[in-house]
Formats: sequence, C-alpha cells, structure tokens
Amino acid sequence: MEIILAQESHVAQMVDLWEEFMRFHEPFDPRYPLADNVRAGYEMYLRELMQAENTKVLAAIGGGQVAGYVIAAIRKPSPAFKREKIGYIEEMAVTASSRRHGVGSVMLKQVFDWFKAENLDMIELSVAAKNKIGYSFWKKHGFRDYLHHLYLKP
Repeated sequence: MEIILAQESHVAQMVDLWEEFMRFHEPFDPRYPLADNVRAGYEMYLRELMQAENTKVLAAIGGGQVAGYVIAAIRKPSPAFKREKIGYIEEMAVTASSRRHGVGSVMLKQVFDWFKAENLDMIELSVAAKNKIGYSFWKKHGFRDYLHHLYLKP
C-alpha cells in the first residue's frame, strides 16, 4: 500500500469511495441521505481541497486502486484560544474490503508526520455518534472526547 498526494487520476475512485462512506453512514442518522447529483458537487469540492493551501488530500493506493483517502487541514482556531493553529482531519474513508488491514493507520501516520512538521500540538476531528467502527479506530489512535456536537430538528 502506498500513501501519496491524491492526483486528478484518483478523483473518480475517491468519489466512489466517498459515496460508499456516506452510504455506510445512512443507517446511523436520518440526516445522512444524499441529495440528487451529489457526486458532481463532491467531485468539485474534492478538487478544490486538492488545490487548497494548508490542506492535504492523501490517497492509499494498492493494486492500482484507491483503497482509502484522508483529507487533513491546518486551521486557525478562535482568537480566544492561545493556539495559533490546529490540525483537523476533515474525512478519512477506507473501502470495506480494505478495512482492518492497517490502511487507515498508515494514512493517519502520514497526517501525524505532517502536523508534527508544522509544530501542531492539537489535532481535532468529528466522528458520527453511532459509527462504532470509526469511533473505535480514533480511540485506538489516542483521540479523546472533548465536545459533543448536537443538533435540533425544529
């Protein structure tokens, strides 16, 4: 498995994987159903992120196929806090057939290395409350709860 910066040639497979990732989340919460023509919008969003400053989009390539991807960014927190910047993991997805084979861990190590080189001492991410597989993965890698993100449907 090779972890590289995502290229234009990876976009279509990454969109496929993103859709698989979203479909995996649909049973967790009624807010996850996808809109019509969502693939085109996500493809454009992904291309923008691939060009964005302070953002890395990495792809895990095995056998010529995208087995996973991660989107990581360096963000500025609220000026109310002492930290000047934090690392944020926007998304990480691994194909169902590649899960539990270390793909996510290898991608995460590259993200950690980038954040360390940028002298970041805080990394944040969000995980769906009912995604036990994802939650377990992040806990295994040292992430801890600190915030509950709530919503209300009036």
